[in-house]
Amino acid sequence: MPELKDLNAMQIEAAVFKDGPLLVVAGAGSGKTKLLTSRIAHLVRKRNIPPERVTAVTFTNKAAEEIKERLRRLLGSDADSLWLGTFHSLGLRILKKEAAILGLQPNLTVYDDDDQLKLVRLIMQDLSMSEKSFQPKAILARIDQAKNENLSPEEYANNHKDFFSERVSAVYTLYQKKLREMNALDFGDLICVPLALFRKHPAVLERYRERFLHVLVDEYQDTNRAQYELMKALAGRHRNIFAVGDPDQSVYAWRGADIRNILEFEKDWRDATIMRLEQNYRSTRRILNAANSVIENNSMRYEKKLWSENPDGEPVKYAECSDEHDEARRIASVIKDGIRKDSFASYKDYAVFYRTNAQSRVLEERLMTDSIPYAIVGGMKFYERSEVKDAISYLRVLINPKDSLSLRRIINTPARGVGSVTMNEMESLSKTLDITLFEAFKEAIRLGTLKKPSQARLFEAFERSREGLNNGTTAIHEVAVKLLEETGYLDMWQKEDTEEASDRLENIHEFISAIKDYETRAPAPSLGEFLELVSLATATDNYEDKSNRVTLMTLHSAKGLEFKTVFLTGLEEGLFPHQRSIGSLAELEEERRLFYVGMTRAMKHLYLYSARVRTIFGMERFQTISRFVDEISGEFIEKSLASRSEKSSEPYCEPCEDGYYATPDMLKNASPSKVAAPPFFKGGSGGIDEPYYSIEDISSEPGDLNWKIGMKVAHPDFGDGVIKAKEGKGEKTKLTVIFRSAGQKKLIAKYANLMPISPA
Repeated sequence: MPELKDLNAMQIEAAVFKDGPLLVVAGAGSGKTKLLTSRIAHLVRKRNIPPERVTAVTFTNKAAEEIKERLRRLLGSDADSLWLGTFHSLGLRILKKEAAILGLQPNLTVYDDDDQLKLVRLIMQDLSMSEKSFQPKAILARIDQAKNENLSPEEYANNHKDFFSERVSAVYTLYQKKLREMNALDFGDLICVPLALFRKHPAVLERYRERFLHVLVDEYQDTNRAQYELMKALAGRHRNIFAVGDPDQSVYAWRGADIRNILEFEKDWRDATIMRLEQNYRSTRRILNAANSVIENNSMRYEKKLWSENPDGEPVKYAECSDEHDEARRIASVIKDGIRKDSFASYKDYAVFYRTNAQSRVLEERLMTDSIPYAIVGGMKFYERSEVKDAISYLRVLINPKDSLSLRRIINTPARGVGSVTMNEMESLSKTLDITLFEAFKEAIRLGTLKKPSQARLFEAFERSREGLNNGTTAIHEVAVKLLEETGYLDMWQKEDTEEASDRLENIHEFISAIKDYETRAPAPSLGEFLELVSLATATDNYEDKSNRVTLMTLHSAKGLEFKTVFLTGLEEGLFPHQRSIGSLAELEEERRLFYVGMTRAMKHLYLYSARVRTIFGMERFQTISRFVDEISGEFIEKSLASRSEKSSEPYCEPCEDGYYATPDMLKNASPSKVAAPPFFKGGSGGIDEPYYSIEDISSEPGDLNWKIGMKVAHPDFGDGVIKAKEGKGEKTKLTVIFRSAGQKKLIAKYANLMPISPA
């Protein structure tokens, strides 16, 4: 049986498991992708399960493509009949099939994070909400959180009664209305709307339940409430759910993942079988044992212990550096020595992980100085670049004229005499006639209200391109090129004749190449499907490990990858574990899991670094070595501490507001822009990599209020809470607040952006 080739005994037992609910606790590097592939192939080849009656869900497009490619080798064309993809692609597939029931059109637009934020800002303007009082990102984070928990606007309003939540509720309600009008969905909708469909139309749910004999879920530990409910619904009839995951690698609570989904699997599925994959094929024994000794300190986990038949390897190496520059210098030195000494070594064998994106700057500078090629993963994605977003918006409007958000983006790019006054007039006309914004512009052109030739040419170009698309005689990439030419968009950059414009043109040409590449791969290519794939792309989907460059990335981006040599940086209390986790057992355990994930990416060599002094917000801070370093058993690690010879001459240090340390001179001489802002976590989508408030982000207006113990307050990120303690006066007032969802936080009142809900 080729599908079982090269599997170990436990993997085979899981792959050939008969029926019923099964949870496979798969440790890092234990071959879960191979297992999922083998399980699906066994169901189709040996159990004769029709491939269209199997659905497998992953968290990234990259993982889905890897599994599908392996299955094509085992199953041939049958692999294309599987329902295999991410949670979001599965939800979108269901919605497109059931669009008529929902009152939607199949040419749906899927908005990404940037689109969502723009829409929130437009709605806040409609509701006369000041961005100084309410952060759009904080409001969007609340909406995302509501959808992760599968809460409709009405359900959210019923469950959240504080002042800030009431404003969120108003935005959320109008936000969903606007999405519907524009025939658009966001990522959360791709899960929530199918669930709502199933509740309102039980017959539709039964149809899908009957269809899917087997439901397989990868990375089960990272599912949020809505994703969990979707899987539970689909597997509800046949009860053949095959869940693979590892609680020790659950690191996405900040984006809604609920570790209880995997820890309570047996509670949900009473007759469930639990299997453990503990053999690791990736790392040396010393690295594994070091990682085991750390993660054993967590309580929220399934007991397991990774082991390997790989060599013992070198001990984990830890060094305390004098500062972040010394840290970067040491990393560069190890890389250069490794390349020089090992003729088989490549730059791509090395990866540097950090807790926050801000840490990359010094590392980048050092690598550039030493002429070491590097690539940053998780920065701006190709499809997030402004000119590429423009091109996407043109194509979105082409297939979905209701998409007024995309139309707003490109209507005056290049300039066509459509300013804010004209835009307001068109919005008014749209409401008066009850037509789309696209139709309003066409009507105004017909009536002669809009007279500029460029305005008419834009909509004529859309009509011609739509004809070419619909008749099927023109390739998709050719339609895209023609549209961008006829609308004047390409000409705009060609006329600018600057290096920047040239770079933008290159990116647009690369975008066209991406369409062409898609056309060669897709069985039945369509522009709509291509745009869906673009919208659903994740940060690591485009990660290319074939390029010969050192990889720099956050620890969250590193999940699922592996490298011969790994550097973990910034191992200091307050940075890693992050300041926000200290005082919360659940959050501290998640930080430890993140550390464990970083350790288990290493195949042969693992280096750990901390800085004795680190500059944060322009201030030098004396750091304490992370507790995670101390949790590694001494037999698996070699430690090198910074010299303490000058310690006696150090001036007395006093604690800052955030628990770090600074000398009185530092505090006295620091300019207002360099005074340390409190490192409280800035929640919301993507916020995990931006842990500090900037001075510009913080409103100082509430600082002079008469704060009292017992007063109820609302915070844009932490939600509602109660003041527990108060110290200091005026600008130095510090408040200890217990938040309902975020726990206890110590805040500087002036900078905290708190809103009083009721008096004490």
